[in-house]
Formats: sequence, structure tokens, C-alpha cells
Amino acid sequence: MSQAPDLPMMHLLLRQGRWPAALSLGLLLVGLLLLGIEPGLAMVAAGLVLLSVALGMVQAYFAVRVQLDADLLQLLLREGLSDEAAAQRVDQALHVAGLRRQPAGAPLRGWNARWPGMRGLLLRQYLFTALQCVALLLAVLWPQT
Repeated sequence: MSQAPDLPMMHLLLRQGRWPAALSLGLLLVGLLLLGIEPGLAMVAAGLVLLSVALGMVQAYFAVRVQLDADLLQLLLREGLSDEAAAQRVDQALHVAGLRRQPAGAPLRGWNARWPGMRGLLLRQYLFTALQCVALLLAVLWPQT
């Protein structure tokens, strides 16, 4: 079993997913308002707004996943678990919730495999928020004819 990274630091980093989630929600509302109150949007601008809304929905998926990981780490910290015991507790919680496809007795994944996956979800959340922002800005700045 691999050595666990610093769980409190992992938790603090994953909590940073709240900021892009809030920004994305605001951008999603702006996009929906633009579609509803601006009937004269150019075809390309309307497409960009719809793309922005779709990117916001994808970001929301990643936000939920990142928040789940942050909550699981918080659970581990509250229970005072680390290393292999923490990995077993995560697998047990995911299995009980029906989110782990493998049977409960399957071999544990090490923290060296878990942590890059958690960070990857957070990075994808930031990426989709940035793409959503760019699409919405392009839609607003697109010349209306």
C-alpha cells in the first residue's frame, strides 16, 4: 500500500472547488437570462450561449465529484484515519453508497492512484468554468446584426 499524502492539505485543496462552482452557477444564470430576454441574438451568439450553458452543466458534474471527494476526506479527518485504514474507509463508504463498482473485497487502490484522480477532477472543474466564461464572453461580444 502506498503512503497517504497529507489528508488535511488534500481536503483544503479540494475545497477550492467551491469558487469555480459558484462562478459557473452565476455564468449559467447569465446565459439563461440572455437566451430569455434577448430575442435578437445572432445565430452564432445564441450558439455560444447554448455552448456556455452546456459547459456549465459539465462543470456542475465535476463540482459534485470534487465536493464528494472533499467530504470523504473530511470524514476521514473527523474519524482520525490515515493510510490504509483511510483507503479502506473510503472504499467502504463508496460501496455502501452504491458508487463503487467493484465488490467490497476487491484490492484497495493506493493514495498514489487516488490523489491524482481527485486533483484531475478539480482541474477539469476549473477548465470547464474557464471555457464557459470564454464562450459567454464571446457571445456577448459577438456583433449583433
